[in-house]
Amino acid sequence: MKLNNQPVKPVRVPPTRFDRILDLVALFLVVLLWVLTIKFNIDAPEKVPTGFDAAGNPRGWGSAAFYFMMPAIGTFVVSLMFLSLRYPHLINLPVVLRRQVIAYQSALMARCVRWLNIVCEMMMLFILIYMAGFQYEALYMDSEIFVSGILGNVILMLGVIIYYSVRISRSSN
Repeated sequence: MKLNNQPVKPVRVPPTRFDRILDLVALFLVVLLWVLTIKFNIDAPEKVPTGFDAAGNPRGWGSAAFYFMMPAIGTFVVSLMFLSLRYPHLINLPVVLRRQVIAYQSALMARCVRWLNIVCEMMMLFILIYMAGFQYEALYMDSEIFVSGILGNVILMLGVIIYYSVRISRSSN
């Protein structure tokens, strides 16, 4: 007996115009990360904050080269996200895909990945700007704002995942 709801692998779906805009936003954020990092590194003091406690206060200080961690991580994340768009079977969402609506569900999965890509890049940018706030007075923000921003970013990521997981799960013929 064959069931109609047998799980299948996602398929690659051509991006829409909006998907391409989301990809361009992610690439813009990566370029912005690199430009700001180079600017911050040129003007950097000998020691910059490299670690923060749960309250957002610096707990470790190190070389200005540490600034390059944020765009490096951002570039790595963008590369993985674009790789997963090319090979959608690498995307791991807690949903069951059905053969009847696989193209629609795959498109939703790809859209979810694109939004997560942007949110991750925004987090790297936020951390970089917070680190630079100890160097540039105009960029300084209170540690409460930093912790709230990071938690807000994590909640936004979870919200995107939950929203798209529910939409994918509820999709039907």
